[in-house]
Amino acid sequence: MFLKNEAARLITINHLVDGVETSYPILPGENPAVEMPDAVAKIDFVKALLKNGDLRRVGDDELEGAEGDDDIDALREQAGRAGVKVNKTWGKARLLEEIAKAQTAQ
Repeated sequence: MFLKNEAARLITINHLVDGVETSYPILPGENPAVEMPDAVAKIDFVKALLKNGDLRRVGDDELEGAEGDDDIDALREQAGRAGVKVNKTWGKARLLEEIAKAQTAQ
């Protein structure tokens, strides 16, 4: 499971893995999603963060691989044509969101 931090602060999830406490720091902003065991989703703290929107599950379609660079460039161009002032740090999800906003505003 991959989680992305949508809050304006660092979120750290502590989880016991085979008797060893493991910490998962999830940085805010346009930082990459963090992979962690599916069992983390059962922690009440994580459930609450998911419910209030501070954390978001990221699907395979949002995870950027090496081939994602061409997609990002195409999305940046599309966003520019839609009138969006593009930030170079935006990932695929943010670009798609901004393009959708611009298209509904037209």
